[in-house]
Amino acid sequence: MNSISGSIYSVLSALNTYSAAIDVTSTNIANAESAGYSRQTAVISEKLAADGTGYGVDVSTIKRAYDSFLTAQLRRASQDLGKSNVEVEMFRAIEAVFTDSENTGLSKAMSQFWNAWQGLVNDPSSPTARSVLASSSDTLAKTFNSTSSDLSAISLKMDDGIHETVEEINKLTRQISDTNQKIIAMEASGLSANSVRDHLDSLVQELSSLAEINISTNDAGQINVQMANGKPLVEGTSTWMLSAEKDANTGLLDVTWLDTEGNSIVVTQSVTRGKLAGYLEARNELASYQDQLDALAVSMMDQINTLHQGGYDLYGSSGAAFFSGTGAADMKVQAAILNDPEKIAAASAGGGTGGSANAEAIAELQTSFLMNGTSTYSDYFNAMVGNIGSAVQAAEIDNEGLSNAQTFYTNQCLSVSGVSVDEEMARLVLYQNAYDAAAKLMTVFDEMMQTLIATMD
Repeated sequence: MNSISGSIYSVLSALNTYSAAIDVTSTNIANAESAGYSRQTAVISEKLAADGTGYGVDVSTIKRAYDSFLTAQLRRASQDLGKSNVEVEMFRAIEAVFTDSENTGLSKAMSQFWNAWQGLVNDPSSPTARSVLASSSDTLAKTFNSTSSDLSAISLKMDDGIHETVEEINKLTRQISDTNQKIIAMEASGLSANSVRDHLDSLVQELSSLAEINISTNDAGQINVQMANGKPLVEGTSTWMLSAEKDANTGLLDVTWLDTEGNSIVVTQSVTRGKLAGYLEARNELASYQDQLDALAVSMMDQINTLHQGGYDLYGSSGAAFFSGTGAADMKVQAAILNDPEKIAAASAGGGTGGSANAEAIAELQTSFLMNGTSTYSDYFNAMVGNIGSAVQAAEIDNEGLSNAQTFYTNQCLSVSGVSVDEEMARLVLYQNAYDAAAKLMTVFDEMMQTLIATMD
């Protein structure tokens, strides 16, 4: 195209191209601080005629700065950090239950309980010693009750967290599906969907903090999302939902995946990363501590009841069970003993009603290795508290490392897709100069045409 009209077309294409490039650069500058925004670049290329000659310039595409490898690494870091954040929160809550900061916890209650038995050994006929023992026993039982209740409250909080996280996952899968549909519609209309793809990436990033997911892209450029076990959550515009359902046998919540026919398939064991995994694993740890607390309460009740039933009270009657209950949650002192401490069977057979041999045998349980044959009651409890503290410390150290990893990959992604205002200003000047030059050329052509017309007249 060597004609004047061809030259004018080339200049006009330059005006349109650099105007579009200026728009892209302006958008970058405007979104320099926008979270999740990926820098866009106008790819300018020569327009070629069928014979291979150039006849102008065009924006062939608007390229979005994006690194799939770094994004995948960031998602994985988010999965691990999402799980860790929950574990730290839950472990700290469990630790707080066992912390004896106000000197009113189980360790103090156990100490006062054993001291009261020793006091009865020293003065078995004393009404005061018996009342102190009844009171300290009641305090011990209620402290077991409250500790178990506090752990159960944390368990309920975890169940709430599982429900809420499942709902968040379902909400995000629907939004990802809707965004996939929007991308197809926009690109079918010839519009750039880069900003929508940024939004899609933000949704996937948020989802990755909740559960372990695998991401792929279909031929239409849509995001597909699968769970770690391969169960789909999103395929194009189709979605599959998760649910939290209580297991009839264990009473615990299971995470289930709903197939296209509405059947529930348990996928709990496949959830190993993300916020949801944090709740599931912390729940397992909590169950272990609840079991240990129950084991301690049951052993103390069984050992004391056995000895107490073999003794005699101040009335000369055989002792009854001292405690009742099936575990820490419902442990309590028999009402008859609380109402009349003289029914505490401190004496042994043949020792007289004022004897203390049975009380002494019970007091000696404090130093006996009755927990797993290797630990006293206090040692067992202190070891449990120590394990909780170690779990919290390990979780916090792990969390710090994972947080640093996420920050690192976030910065790496920003180095690729983030906006440098200085660089964009340099591009803006370049495009403005090119636009001004094209405008001057258009003025020259206009003058040439005016001259040509005047000559013809």
